[in-house]
Amino acid sequence: MGQCCELPVGYVQLPVGVAGPLVLDGREHYVPMATTEGCLVASTSRGCKAIAQSGGATSVVLRDGMTRAPVVRLPSARRAAELKAFLEEPNNFETIALVFNRSSRFARLQAIHCALAGRNLYMRFSCSTGDAMGMNMVSKGVENVLGYLQNDFQDMDVISISG
Repeated sequence: MGQCCELPVGYVQLPVGVAGPLVLDGREHYVPMATTEGCLVASTSRGCKAIAQSGGATSVVLRDGMTRAPVVRLPSARRAAELKAFLEEPNNFETIALVFNRSSRFARLQAIHCALAGRNLYMRFSCSTGDAMGMNMVSKGVENVLGYLQNDFQDMDVISISG
């Protein structure tokens, strides 16, 4: 109790089945599945069997990172475009990364991608997080950057930390 979950309110017992084996990258894996859906484990096992009989599946990592996508609103589309241009300016990335990276020993800002919709600016921060899933550290880094941006864009309203 209290070891694996913050503010626990109870415990729910679920049936757990094992699907597989899934042949992935030349190795067999068994997949535990907690479900109350009838036939889901059996259906998944049939899919694993089909994959195995066709030679197995292979995997490749195309990109490794965690993202957080805040949404901000500015008074006008022109002003939102100014913020977008600021964030996409390569000379500003180093400073923004320093602000972001202060929040964690492990989280490192890799890229920022922006999309403009009227006076709303959708920003997607992509980060490496070491061995951690890292959503909390990424959220802290994004909050640091949003605070930093409000120094120059005081008319910016944060609509959502993830939108």
